[in-house]
Amino acid sequence: MQKFEEDYAALVANVLMVGQKRETRNATTTALFGKMLKVSVRNNFFPVLQGRKMFTKGVFGEFAAMIRKPTCLEDFEKWGCNYWKKWADADGKLNLDYGNTWFDFNGVDQVAQLKDKLANNPTDRRMIISSWKPDGMEDLSLPCCHHTYQFYVDNGELHMSWSQRSVDVMIGLPSDIVFAAAWLISLAREFKLKPGEITMFLGDCHIYEQHLAGARQYLENVYADAEDEEYLKPATYVNTAEVGSDFCNFVPSDIVLSKYKSYPKIELELIA
Repeated sequence: MQKFEEDYAALVANVLMVGQKRETRNATTTALFGKMLKVSVRNNFFPVLQGRKMFTKGVFGEFAAMIRKPTCLEDFEKWGCNYWKKWADADGKLNLDYGNTWFDFNGVDQVAQLKDKLANNPTDRRMIISSWKPDGMEDLSLPCCHHTYQFYVDNGELHMSWSQRSVDVMIGLPSDIVFAAAWLISLAREFKLKPGEITMFLGDCHIYEQHLAGARQYLENVYADAEDEEYLKPATYVNTAEVGSDFCNFVPSDIVLSKYKSYPKIELELIA
């Protein structure tokens, strides 16, 4: 088991043990506020949970859609991401700041600015992309949960910080870790850097009432085989994208996982 999963499991346990019960807009949750998670993607280790089976292709597809400025359900589904139906309208349209504001935030192309700094001034402290736009938020299909991303170059490694206001601990967070890793790996590839570490700053960390049983099952799985040498072997990946290729051309097949051993899938309802 990778260190990030030990820390993730500890977060799940902490929410269950001392979290506050809250009635929210879409469900009853148990929640804690203001947590941090460190995720390493060094040495070709890939951060995917082993305490339950995950399906990374859909998350890679989500990233592929977002870097292409999605406007409808088809933009996600053509890349194998099939979980945005809950937020689309009857015609399949989506109004999202995800991805779109990265390339146009009140006329500013933040991705172009980031690339310029990585190429010409990699010690710049302003290598930031933001998705959070207070104006027009009521018209969005879903306001951004993760919203601010900063990048940092150190001795040939590229690091990322990730800020998230709302954290669905059981479904959303594990997928967000995969998403962030895909972004960091593909961006590092473009600029011939090594992918380093993701630091996730997490706001409202909640477990939905519908996920409580699944959370307990997950913890049982993780701690039952804590000494299992086979289970402890981490997932690894190969990046098939050409070195120097534009990360905005990422496709799900660019990252190929190997040696992924996990417990079976745990059924968890997606809450919109």
